[in-house]
Amino acid sequence: MGIHDRPYMKEGAPGGFGGYPPGRGGGLMVGMPKAGKAVKVLLLINLAVFVLQMILDHPRAGYPFGVISAYFGATPGAYWQIWRYITFQFLHDTGGIWHIALNMLGLYMLGTPLEQRWGRRRFVKFYLTCGIVGGVAYVVIGNVVGKGLDVPIVGASGGVYGIVLACAVLFPHFRLIFFLFPVPIRLAALIIFGGMMFVILGSVSKGQYGPQFWSDVAHLGGAATAAVWIGVLPRISRAAAQAGARRRQGAWRRKLERQAAEQAEIDRILGKVHDHGLNSLSAKEKKTLQDATRRQREEGR
Repeated sequence: MGIHDRPYMKEGAPGGFGGYPPGRGGGLMVGMPKAGKAVKVLLLINLAVFVLQMILDHPRAGYPFGVISAYFGATPGAYWQIWRYITFQFLHDTGGIWHIALNMLGLYMLGTPLEQRWGRRRFVKFYLTCGIVGGVAYVVIGNVVGKGLDVPIVGASGGVYGIVLACAVLFPHFRLIFFLFPVPIRLAALIIFGGMMFVILGSVSKGQYGPQFWSDVAHLGGAATAAVWIGVLPRISRAAAQAGARRRQGAWRRKLERQAAEQAEIDRILGKVHDHGLNSLSAKEKKTLQDATRRQREEGR
């Protein structure tokens, strides 16, 4: 498989990125968003690594995809090298500029409002997690059906497509430039991810797994992670919070019931002392009264 057939060389989206929220009049807002610190840092790292790849990452004997890609791209043959699931996200195909250009445009245009909404740390965690799962999906499927596939996958597309899905859910008023026309982001996402599913299902049905299949496996891995992050994790968090609140309420209720029972027992013992004197108490009753007296003293301190 040559360098031009490398996974992630081709983007799964038939259009381009470019998120524009509508203005107050309902039209497109003209202007470029101001990137947050996390987006700026991610952009700079990707661009710096790409320049380094352009200088050093040339195919040569023993390294058909370049040395950097060979050691830092995610590959089924080196699935245990966990650093690859981070580093591959900052590498791109050096056979052209479209791979990195589209990814960085998507990161900038759609990552910026997402960082503004979530904050720097949560956004970076989300972005890298989507990319990691995209790389894991490629490695797992590569080991299952790849039949010795050992092509390193590179690119930020897993994280970027996670951002696309997140923005489609959280910012439905956004538009994407799609085939030179602005379309609602949810429609664009439906077309993009529907096209990926079509490619994957078609490849599986034919038993033929080309470069676009492998790219889309990683892309959908990132998008699926975003769907879980936005749609499932909040529900789990709410359910856990509700369960914790119920446990706390139950514990408080049991404490009140226990205190009421203890107070009733103390009242009974005091009534017995009043009627029959202290010597009428059993050893257990005396101990209960002593414990109650001690607790009252401690609470009064």
